[in-house]
Amino acid sequence: MKKIFLYIFLILFIILSLIGFIFFSKIEKSFVEKFPNLRFTKYLFKSDSLLNKINNDYNVKFLPNTEFIKLEFQKKKINFKDKYYKPPQDKSVAYTSFGTFFFEIYEGKIFIVDFLGNLYVVNDLKHSTSTENLKSDLKAKRVYDTLIIEDNLYISFATYLNGCKKINVSFSKIELNNFKFQKLFESNKCEENGVPGRMQYFVHNNKKGILLSTSGGSYDKPGIDPQDKSSLFGKILFIELKSKKNYLYSYGHRVIQGLFAENDLILSTEHGPRGGDEVNKILFDKNYGWPIASYGEKYSFDYEKKPTYKKSHQDEGFEEPLFSFITAIGISEIIKLPNNFSPHFQNKFIISSLFGRSIFIVNFDKNFSRVINYEKIFLNERIRDLKYDKKNKLILLALEENGEIGILNLK
Repeated sequence: MKKIFLYIFLILFIILSLIGFIFFSKIEKSFVEKFPNLRFTKYLFKSDSLLNKINNDYNVKFLPNTEFIKLEFQKKKINFKDKYYKPPQDKSVAYTSFGTFFFEIYEGKIFIVDFLGNLYVVNDLKHSTSTENLKSDLKAKRVYDTLIIEDNLYISFATYLNGCKKINVSFSKIELNNFKFQKLFESNKCEENGVPGRMQYFVHNNKKGILLSTSGGSYDKPGIDPQDKSSLFGKILFIELKSKKNYLYSYGHRVIQGLFAENDLILSTEHGPRGGDEVNKILFDKNYGWPIASYGEKYSFDYEKKPTYKKSHQDEGFEEPLFSFITAIGISEIIKLPNNFSPHFQNKFIISSLFGRSIFIVNFDKNFSRVINYEKIFLNERIRDLKYDKKNKLILLALEENGEIGILNLK
């Protein structure tokens, strides 16, 4: 008998809640018109109110549901060193309140590098979160990316010279007992701000090498480096593995946060200023417009003033982005999703985001000249890095707020 009364109560509660919500929505307009200056009105119906957040996105799906498949989302805690989430005493060390880290999959193991350059390995992520600290002679102030080529681990990172950042790439043979790094690249000049160095393996003119992104300038003061071909900053560089020579591949970049390279195709994801995060198709010796053209605006943007940046890249002789996110999502990594993951996800790419707290399943046209469509999957996590585990058919994500690896798999 008690269960029957409980069910009746729950049903009545749900019905009354729905009626209240509908009634509340209908009275909003008339209430605001009658009492526009009432403080209660401004709070209740402000632009970021709970009501407007509920009404914001139409037909949004929440995991495990997506538009066409169901995904299971798990999180595995990584045991980082205790000091990792604490601001360092050394003021020259780059610090973020988020536990930024990058990872690679190699022979069934997950190799992790935190932003201070500490190395870890997880031997069996599927069944255990046991994390082992690895010995290394790497001396980095801030790590920007990792990459495995054959049996070598490559790390891009910053060192400091009188408070000025130099970008470096070093590599070591993968040895569980002790990583001994050798220098592949070091910038001959330094940059006060920026320098995020995403990397991808690439073959250019029959020479094996690494694509390395660089950035320069800060926020509303980008400087001239991205348009100056003699500068290393605001570029994608190609570094030959054998000779260690480097040269410019493309320029006019702001802050590249993701790189994908396969055969002759190169795609990048790039932070815009206020708004205007970009997805670009990278071509040799092409100019991508920063800081002259952007679909974003200055952080100090004034609604009363004219746009700061040119909007049409093509009209200025620059390459147009394949897509620009407005508002910005804090775009991060991009990877290709194999077709055997799901018959519903064919020829798809995944783009992750930071303050967008989501991944985006993206479909390009055949020539990679535009984005046809994308599906947003909300995870409520800052996602710095992405990898696909081919053996176990898992999408792995670096969740930087709490130092976790996220796992997405078909349900």
